[in-house]
Amino acid sequence: MLSNTKASIGDISFSYSPAPVFTFHNVVLDSPETAHIGAINIPVTAHNILNLGEHLRDITLSQGDFSRSFALDIPNRLHPNQGGAVKIDRLNLSQVSVKLEKGTIGPVDGQLRFKADGNIDDLLVTSDQGRAELQVQPSDGGTFKVQFNAKGWASPLGHPIQFEFLKLIGTANADGINISDIRADLYGGLVTGNAQLNWNQGWNLTGQLFGKNIQAEPLIKVFSSITRASGRMNADATFRYQGTDYNTLFKQPQIVGRFILQDGMLSNFDLVTPLKSQSPTVQNRGGQTNFNTLAGGININGKIVQFRALALDAGKLRSRGEILIRDNTLSGNIASQLAAGAVVVSNQLKVAGSLDSPELRSGGSYRPSSEAPTPVEDKPEAHTEAVPQ
Repeated sequence: MLSNTKASIGDISFSYSPAPVFTFHNVVLDSPETAHIGAINIPVTAHNILNLGEHLRDITLSQGDFSRSFALDIPNRLHPNQGGAVKIDRLNLSQVSVKLEKGTIGPVDGQLRFKADGNIDDLLVTSDQGRAELQVQPSDGGTFKVQFNAKGWASPLGHPIQFEFLKLIGTANADGINISDIRADLYGGLVTGNAQLNWNQGWNLTGQLFGKNIQAEPLIKVFSSITRASGRMNADATFRYQGTDYNTLFKQPQIVGRFILQDGMLSNFDLVTPLKSQSPTVQNRGGQTNFNTLAGGININGKIVQFRALALDAGKLRSRGEILIRDNTLSGNIASQLAAGAVVVSNQLKVAGSLDSPELRSGGSYRPSSEAPTPVEDKPEAHTEAVPQ
């Protein structure tokens, strides 16, 4: 079945139930470090008996551990024109892993499918009870075409972001994967982008994403169930994840992005009530602020999240500010202004407390005696326009 490969078998057994099958136990290919297979099941069917030594169907390989170099060389080792190798229709995979220099990919289930001439057609890997599947096809020069599809699937990127549909298309080689096209249906909106994943010197994932017309509230609730915002969101972001292996890759995100929300509401964040008092006030959690637009930038570095150049506009209310979230603790400043005819009220807020229970501290609102309004000054970068698509 495999050409140019030395094989040793620990034991062979035969079972009648639930169907006749020969099982090869503890199979080693070349060396235990190269490839070790817990069991290979070959069903005893009329086709396999009549075509013994030439053509087999529905072999199942279980508990396999392969080195990266062996996994990449499987298309060559299974080439039907080398060494009189047996042709295979389908090779079922159960709990198979690929060992990298640092870490392991898997275990996964899948199926290796073959063309009529005996060459590999593709590898189809499924996970998450069939909600996600990865298709890999051999290409030229030791490369592979890769496509990942998922429906109703939660992302493993540290937070369970729920995709209605996700498609990734790219090419892979021994060093990593170039994802040229990302398309996703996410909370009623569309996400596009690209990414690169390299694993030859540690794991490194970089890329950029563009989001359009996304419902902000269900997305933000993944990160903060109490203090959040609603509205339709456009956004863009660049990201970088680094780790020694796959298991540590998503531990320290580095993300820089911009966003604009339209026709929404801030929950658990009341910017209007502090403007009603000229005396110092401390407002704990509760309340809400409606807005026409809320725009700004976001920087994420590990567990530190910084909102910069925030600009909220709600008709007569305008607010500008900066907020930092570190270990679920809030800090920052917000300048607000409320204009009602000739009456203009403004204040400065200190943001404190936690993400679940924010605290707004005001030194008192300011009401100038002149009828001329005193505008809240915008920093140059506070004018965040709609993100281009």
